[in-house]
Parts: sequence; C-alpha cells; structure tokens
Amino acid sequence: MDYKELVVTYTPEDQTLWVSMKPSYRQCFTLTMLQELLDLLYTIDQYGSPYKDQTTPIKYLVVKSEHPDIFNTGGDLLYFSELVQQRDRVKLMEYATKCIDLIYWAIYGGERNVTTIACISGDALGGGFETALACQYIIAEHDTHFSFPETLFGLFPGMGGFTLLSRLVGSTEADRAVCTGKRYSADELAQKGAIYSLADANEAELETVKFIKTRLLNDTANQALRQLKIQQFHNIYDQLVLNIELWVQSALDLSDYDLRKLQTLVKRQKRKFLAA
Repeated sequence: MDYKELVVTYTPEDQTLWVSMKPSYRQCFTLTMLQELLDLLYTIDQYGSPYKDQTTPIKYLVVKSEHPDIFNTGGDLLYFSELVQQRDRVKLMEYATKCIDLIYWAIYGGERNVTTIACISGDALGGGFETALACQYIIAEHDTHFSFPETLFGLFPGMGGFTLLSRLVGSTEADRAVCTGKRYSADELAQKGAIYSLADANEAELETVKFIKTRLLNDTANQALRQLKIQQFHNIYDQLVLNIELWVQSALDLSDYDLRKLQTLVKRQKRKFLAA
C-alpha cells in the first residue's frame, strides 16, 4: 500500500489494522487523506483485507495520528474558504460526502463488521472530534482535549457531530458543545460516558493493545455486543446527509467577517502543525 498521508500497519497476532494519519501540511482532513482513507476502507470491504493479494482478516481497525500533539484539527479550512469564495456548492458537497462516507463506515465497521477504535494522543477538534465519536470505542490520554470550534467562524460541526455526541452524553450537553465550542478534557468526557478508557501520557497505543487483547478473550460475546450497539444508529446515513446539506448552505451564507475569522484559524491550524 503506497499512501502519501497514511501510515498503515497490520498486526496479525490480534488481527488489528493500525491507520495513522500523516498529512503533508496541517493536521487536518485534506482531500488526499480523505480519498486514501476511502480507498483503504473499500479495499477492506471488497477483499476482507487491506491487501488485494493477501489474506489478512481484520477484526479491529484503530485510527490514530502521527502528530505528537494533534489527533486531527478537522476539515481543511483553507480549502473550505476557497470554495466558499468561489461559491462552489458542488465541490463543498463532494468534500462533505466523502467525510460522511468515512463516518458511516466507522460507525458500522464496513461490510466485514470490523470493530473501530479511536486511539487519541493529541487534541481532537471539529472533524477530528467527529471521527473519534464515530468509532465504536474511544481510548484517549488524560491530557488530550476535544471541541467543536466551528462556532468561531459561524458554522457548526458538519459531519454529524451533534448526533454522534448526543448518543453518548445526551442532547443537552451536545447542544452546549456545538453552540459554545466548549473545550472538554478527556477526563470530563470519560465521566460523561463518551470515552471508554483513559491512558497516561504517551500510552494510548499500549492501552488500546490491552483493550483488544481483553476483548479477544471473549470474542463471540463481544461481537454480539457490537451488533447490538450499532442498532441505535437506525437511518443514520439519512441524518448525515441532512447534516451536510445544512452545513454546505451555512458555509455559502458565511459573511465576509466570518471568512476573515476563518482565515485566521487557517493560520493557527498551520502554526500548530509546524510547532511540533
């Protein structure tokens, strides 16, 4: 597998695929990363393996980051702002559709019923937070933080953030998270039931490995539980489509003032990436 913005590793002892995000600029969901992720997941759906010419069954898929301080800062804000200024509804919708296709796959584990895990080392913002919430389990280090900063420039989490967070912490808290951009610590989200397990600094991967080994000891029951849990997402794709339709229209309605704030956040996104 020759990817530019992903590092993919398979561990046969626990049938786990580790997918680590490594964008070439800014720790966000670039078009290249989105397409590479979709290609990888479609390959798994078709072949039951990330490799077209090998048999490597996957029971667990773990998404993580190569960046030491950032899991993911969400959408490509520079790309968004360019499309909004160009009034390009079609490309905005194309980008958003790729995102919700990934969200949908993470919720259900694709055609092969893979268990999905978000291994969080570094902050998860916007679409990064949504990605974590879409996974069936979140394992995060104590010093990580989560938020939806979209309200800073007049938008909202466009790929299902409110729906995904509501199922874990309730609609009132999800409303607060979306409308205020509240910054949550991993410990706070764990207390609210959104994070399955906490880890010390630099130990999220180790905690994830322990979690998988424990689950494999009673694999039959855990697979049944996984099937029961995902039933709560009835008609979720229709909800995600509505979400991106509202998001695209809201993006096109941004004022010049909001777009200037968006440009400021683009610079912050780049500085934070380069700082590490």
